[in-house]
Amino acid sequence: MAVAGSDSYGYAVAKLRRWSLDRIRSPQKDAMAIVSFRHTSSALLLGALLGLLSSWPLTTPADPPVAVIAHQVMQVVESRYIEAVDGPQWLLDGLDQALSQLDRHSRFFPPAEATRFEQETGGILFGIGIIMKKNESGGASIEKVLPEGPAQRAGILAGDQIVSIEGDRSEDWELAQISARIRGILDTEVSLGLRRNGTELEITARRAEVQIPSITESAFFTAVDRSTPSIGLIRLQQFQPESASQIQQAVEKMIDSGAEGVILDLRNNGGGLLHEAVKIVSLFLKEGQTVVSTRGRTGSGDHQVFQNEDDGPFLELPLAILIDRYSASASEIVASSLRDHQRAVLVGEVSFGKWSVQDLISVGRGKTHSLVKLTTQSFHAPQGLRVTQDENGDRAGIQPDLEVETPSQQHLQLSSHWRQRSFDRIENPAELTRLADPDGSLEIDEIGNGDPVLSAAIQLLRDAPSRTTLLNNSTPVSQKTESPAAEETPR
Repeated sequence: MAVAGSDSYGYAVAKLRRWSLDRIRSPQKDAMAIVSFRHTSSALLLGALLGLLSSWPLTTPADPPVAVIAHQVMQVVESRYIEAVDGPQWLLDGLDQALSQLDRHSRFFPPAEATRFEQETGGILFGIGIIMKKNESGGASIEKVLPEGPAQRAGILAGDQIVSIEGDRSEDWELAQISARIRGILDTEVSLGLRRNGTELEITARRAEVQIPSITESAFFTAVDRSTPSIGLIRLQQFQPESASQIQQAVEKMIDSGAEGVILDLRNNGGGLLHEAVKIVSLFLKEGQTVVSTRGRTGSGDHQVFQNEDDGPFLELPLAILIDRYSASASEIVASSLRDHQRAVLVGEVSFGKWSVQDLISVGRGKTHSLVKLTTQSFHAPQGLRVTQDENGDRAGIQPDLEVETPSQQHLQLSSHWRQRSFDRIENPAELTRLADPDGSLEIDEIGNGDPVLSAAIQLLRDAPSRTTLLNNSTPVSQKTESPAAEETPR
């Protein structure tokens, strides 16, 4: 399922944010992932060529600049290659390949991709305000039309099937392709061919702006007999503008409702904005405590230590953080920092292990406006108590205090229910839902049943002695029964 105007929700705009961390997405977020480049063999060749040229020794002042050589190579290819080649596009594709050779997080985004990435980072998109689901026979149908949005104003209804976009038949398209075509420039129109009750019709809607909520769940769990403390749950999808203030408001609402502990669910959260991660950690630390430090190129002096300027509002609130193999970057800043200060117990799986910061650098202007996402710094937890090392001695993922297995198939099911739950809440993302305690042994649903990690965290927050023991223990506890199936973690 997806919301038109995004790979998951609806319309948008975003300002360039330099402290942006790479967003790592899971394969389950098929409709929420930014469309990747299809790198051709020619782009690979150009990437390698650019890398070679950049290191080629300039032995005499008469040697031409590297840029001149690259331009000459492009001219040769354009004029003599066996098939017609779009030289500028070939060059842009090659630039992305050249940057990705530096490390897997550095990227080049040409104009169309740059706009989408900025919008995703800002949590805002341009679209028409619909939530779609994939049809078994192909294509998509509209599951929900957002109130007061462009689609509703245009007369689009839930249940309509999308059969074409701008005259192009779309029955065999994937959700990501449909979302990308519906998404576009603010105040422009998009024409949809719809099938309703066996009849095809065409409706035109004007794209508008919508904010994507970063909090996709805010729940309040209470035992049926009310014999144990109530526990709050906040699920954060990504770190975007205002995430910290939204979390503060959600926690305050839970405390006012009687919550005696809060769970911050960072599973499937691949990161986002560094400064929002720092603000979130600061909510739970004392004045002067270190949140995270960053280090730039050796000798550059580009090092920074982020410390809490004031006492946070939730210094005594029991806290658990859920992590998994897709929790990365900003998620790992929050988890490692709060764990180092013994403010949060970690439950779940070993995290992804991404300890670098990427700057977004704007190049070009107007129609050629592009982005360079370049790794410029590494970040470091205050102590790194739960940070593991790989076979080369480099920092890897964070080891939780209580490791609870989530097999791959179960993770797929959970992710699907989390996404559906976020769609159900999109009209009122700040709503606090009151629920009975979930049962980890039941079938997976959208209200927490069948989620052993969540159930374990709830019990741990209600058991202060056990929680204290884990925080003081250097050896994690495991509830794993077998190793999860190996799978590739996406970029």
